[in-house]
Amino acid sequence: MAAVAASGGLCAARCSASGAQRAGSASRIDIRSLWSRVAGSAKHVGISGSGSNGCGSGSSGRRALSVACSAAPGFGAAGASEGTGPRVCILGGGFGGLYTAVKLESLIWPRGTKPRVTLIDQSDRFVFKPLLYELLSGAASEEEVAPPFAQLLAPYPVTFVQGRVASVQPEHATQDGGSTGGGTVVLADGGSVPYDWLVVSLGAETSTFGVPGVKESALPFATFQDAQRVNERLTLLEQRVEYPEVVVVGGGYAGVELAAVVAERLRGRARIKLITSTDDILPQSPQGNRETAKRALQDKGVSILTDAQVMELRRAGAPASSSGSGGEEASSSFSSGYSSGSGSSSGGGGGEDLAKRLVYLRDREGQQEILEADIVLWSAGQAPVTKAAAADAQRQIALPFGTNARGAMQTDATLRVLRHQRVFALGDVAVSAGGREQPPLPATAQVAFQQADYVAWNLWAAINNKPLLSFSYQHLGDMMSLGTTSGAVTLPIPVPPPLSAVVQSNGPLSQLLRVAGVKLSGSYGGSSDGVTLEGPLAAAVRRAAYLYRQPTLEQQLRVAGGWAQVGF
Repeated sequence: MAAVAASGGLCAARCSASGAQRAGSASRIDIRSLWSRVAGSAKHVGISGSGSNGCGSGSSGRRALSVACSAAPGFGAAGASEGTGPRVCILGGGFGGLYTAVKLESLIWPRGTKPRVTLIDQSDRFVFKPLLYELLSGAASEEEVAPPFAQLLAPYPVTFVQGRVASVQPEHATQDGGSTGGGTVVLADGGSVPYDWLVVSLGAETSTFGVPGVKESALPFATFQDAQRVNERLTLLEQRVEYPEVVVVGGGYAGVELAAVVAERLRGRARIKLITSTDDILPQSPQGNRETAKRALQDKGVSILTDAQVMELRRAGAPASSSGSGGEEASSSFSSGYSSGSGSSSGGGGGEDLAKRLVYLRDREGQQEILEADIVLWSAGQAPVTKAAAADAQRQIALPFGTNARGAMQTDATLRVLRHQRVFALGDVAVSAGGREQPPLPATAQVAFQQADYVAWNLWAAINNKPLLSFSYQHLGDMMSLGTTSGAVTLPIPVPPPLSAVVQSNGPLSQLLRVAGVKLSGSYGGSSDGVTLEGPLAAAVRRAAYLYRQPTLEQQLRVAGGWAQVGF
């Protein structure tokens, strides 16, 4: 969530070098019709048969979604029904999947090769995850953070299918367990979608790491539905509890950002503790971001507990667990122990659960401690869906693709799945090159942005018998939110030693930069110096970057208009 927006110039540069160019479809749209489409989008994005919980709604629901998309203004501009090219099926509508679909439509295709693209996701909404925190602070609306797929895909000839993937059945199997042709995607409701080329971008889900009681007594914060539940719980506590106790588990970017926004929302009217099992927060982040985050949390009254491992969570009054679950579990299997009807031990009518949660901790020396909390927010890490679903018999996905120890699908350097000639994977995957697996890339939007460029181009190249490109990740920096008007951004820009020395001398230039929120000190990634932005300047840069990285031009305008109205 805390990655700076990546540059989208790869496809343009590669296409130019190969004689192909980006279509630039957005630039051909008449601005008046564009604004008309944005302003009137609400009247054509209704989806019958699709629930807000993101679950598949059966074959009738899928047909309704397809009809809603194809009937939307601008959807057939590129000829949705005229496509005769290969069928490309994309599993997962997150950053990797959605952006791949949009990029495929922006490429110039030789006659007869333009693919018919189908995007499958179990939810009816795309979630811009780095902006989920703005939902808790009120700085962004639901439509800006989680717009419906039907609305986003209206200008494109892309068919959207809402449903949960149950299995993939490739054709033309090879003796080594691979495949050379297309196949069929089978959905949990019994429906199926045939494909000639497949893109797997199922993403990751919150993992409990086998800690007993997490899914019953904690709330995750990784999806739109998670954010809604956390917001409802915070609202209840604000109304019913005079001085609530909040525990946030996880000292990475997600936990730090969540603790900061909750502290800002409760404004000193709560005791907030951030728990991390490492000796400091943000252990993998640049020094500038870590220092800025620690100051911000301290200023907001957040207590940081380091070297503390959560052993168990329990609802006050509940019996102790006899054993842990012993496996990976995911956010969609959380049972939301805070929901109404689960019993109330204090205050609150209407069956709201206001019982305390008990957090059992152990430090490195083996000392144990028990914390009481009115709400426990779990952001301790994620696992690929392919591994998380394997721990739940009701959610298992039968994929005939090899995975590594993390449960991530293995690909070659071009992001093509090993031994499967017509399958690509991106997002939380392990990139292999020359038979040697490389260290996993961070599970950030920045990685997915860049991989979507490569997958779209490599699909174009494979379909047109052209050479494929090896993926090369370029880290562009780290960004994080520390409240509505505060943040931290670290850019990997080398700073000459003489300039760094001048800045550290506490002279006029140093003071001026400090007031502006610019710091030119501290190592970046243990090598060269970097540039750290903090405070309101960092918050503005972060929002500008995410505005630029909205999936479509229409959504950019919609988000920009919303932010302008509230003064951000």
